[in-house]
Amino acid sequence: MKPNSISIGSVFWLYLLTIVSQLANIVYEAYINQSAIVPLLLPSLLFLTLLTVPALIIGFRLGPEIRLKHPETKNAFIFTLVSSVSLGVLLLLLRWALLPYLPESIPEYGFRGFIGGTLVSIGAAVGEEVWFRFGLMTLVLWLVKKTFKLDLISNRFALSVIVVIAFLFGLAHLPQLSAVGADTMFAVWATILGNIAVGVLYGWCFWRYGLFYAIIAHFSLDIVLHALPALF
Repeated sequence: MKPNSISIGSVFWLYLLTIVSQLANIVYEAYINQSAIVPLLLPSLLFLTLLTVPALIIGFRLGPEIRLKHPETKNAFIFTLVSSVSLGVLLLLLRWALLPYLPESIPEYGFRGFIGGTLVSIGAAVGEEVWFRFGLMTLVLWLVKKTFKLDLISNRFALSVIVVIAFLFGLAHLPQLSAVGADTMFAVWATILGNIAVGVLYGWCFWRYGLFYAIIAHFSLDIVLHALPALF
């Protein structure tokens, strides 16, 4: 495939995976809350399409130009799985330790139940990695390369971009706090810093190994936070 060419088939299947993973969670939550499902589908589909299609075009078109590194699959999978699960357990323990300092209205990990937690983990892993890493991070890396006239982007430049995207990733989660009235200063910064930590991991997996491993890292960590606590 030429550097600037786009595989229509790849765009379609990744678009379909993103949309289905998001709608599955929306439909499940509507079912659990006994809300009407059909009126939600078209607005959700339009909104998700506006987010997803530009990200896919950017990722497939500009990704080859930033020359992402892809080492051996075995080592990549082991690093991704171990680091994401370990960080997930650490954040879960930290959340429990900080409960006395968090507002009572903030939802506990696992509040969606195991099925709901699994669906939201799948949706977040696919959607957020397509939007934030495959789309936004690729675009920023490409701009860095062009601005500084780089032949190859060093790990130092890449890490700087990863941290910036992780910070934006943290900010994107703040409306969830406001929605439940839990946007105290402590909760806001805990949310931002926590998402910076996981965002750096996802960004590094994307930069070092590719989109698939960023999705695996995100899913593995989110399962620890959102699904497993529902079993206890």
